[in-house]
Amino acid sequence: MKIISIISTKGGVGKTTLTANLSGCLSA
Repeated sequence: MKIISIISTKGGVGKTTLTANLSGCLSA
């Protein structure tokens, strides 16, 4: 979870959507 937060902070809005999809895949 910490890594995802760092990535979304560095990437910005575009990366936030990508990380959201990534976390969704990890949950599934």
